[in-house]
Amino acid sequence: MPKFLKHQVRGVIYFCLFTSIFQFTEVRGQLPVFTQFSQNQLNVNPSFAGYFDEDIKVNALYRTQSYSKLVTSTFTNASFQMRPYLDFIPENDIMGFGINAYSHKTLSSYSHNALSATMSYSKGLDYAGTQTLGIGFQGRYNSKRVDYTQLLFPNQFDIIGYTPNLPNNEPIQVINTNFFDLNAGVLYSAIGENEAFTAGFSMYNVNQISSDRAKLASRDGLTYNYHLGYSRYLSEYSQVFLGGLHSSSLKQGATSIIGAVQFMPDYARFIGFDVGGIYVLNNSFSPFVNLNMNLVRASFTYNVPIAPNISYVQQSNAFEIGIQLLFSRPTENNTLAKRHMSCFK
Repeated sequence: MPKFLKHQVRGVIYFCLFTSIFQFTEVRGQLPVFTQFSQNQLNVNPSFAGYFDEDIKVNALYRTQSYSKLVTSTFTNASFQMRPYLDFIPENDIMGFGINAYSHKTLSSYSHNALSATMSYSKGLDYAGTQTLGIGFQGRYNSKRVDYTQLLFPNQFDIIGYTPNLPNNEPIQVINTNFFDLNAGVLYSAIGENEAFTAGFSMYNVNQISSDRAKLASRDGLTYNYHLGYSRYLSEYSQVFLGGLHSSSLKQGATSIIGAVQFMPDYARFIGFDVGGIYVLNNSFSPFVNLNMNLVRASFTYNVPIAPNISYVQQSNAFEIGIQLLFSRPTENNTLAKRHMSCFK
């Protein structure tokens, strides 16, 4: 067995033993909303707070979703990450901090705004630092509003059609709630000369285990995320990436499979582009293009529904754009070191 694959096998064993501590049986709530989730890893796993090559990373992402040319939902996400204290921790260890904010609005009936702070620490597992095991924690403040008076219900229709004066029979007309979530995750990574591997597990809304139905109507419940990623250099100027994410919550599940190829004509300055797609099982396919301009990356994603449901008949579509900025202290290795492609980096 190749030496790098032996490292991977050993790393997966570490990872499985570590994540077995966190197993629970009940899940409930909502799944991640972004198709291009890779543009903000803090929505996937808090351990990603320090998982990047530079010292500072800034992400911004905007998504709009429509049905029959009517814009129904918008999502906005922004994050700031940094890797401080590089001179004060062991050489192969990484400490990461992150701040993440997002806003989700659906017509005039639903809104969700959140602000979170994240801390992670990755420990080198070997002398060369090619393998790491990290753990991350996140605290998130949420503000939600659900306005049932803006929705239509079957009992508000009579023989003449929709009558807004008829009661909707909902016990609560408007829900305004503010609450705090705790999130945690672990991440294993292994990097070889020409390939890299990651495996991670996270739990979001760890403290949302109430059985109060009024609370569950407005809060997110316990959500599990499992993800894998593998990248390999095909040549000096190209590499390929394969990855996957599975999320489960309240007996629901969503599985995404990602594949992409990177072309880097100007490798010394890391200028090129990525072409790939994200397939959500039995739901949609989203082709995307990333333009890499040294320390700046611009992303464009278009969502094509493939499920035979009403959203397809009504010509549902979604579009996402993103921008990523990377900053480093000047060193001779900033542009010469290989950067492994990853949906999560």
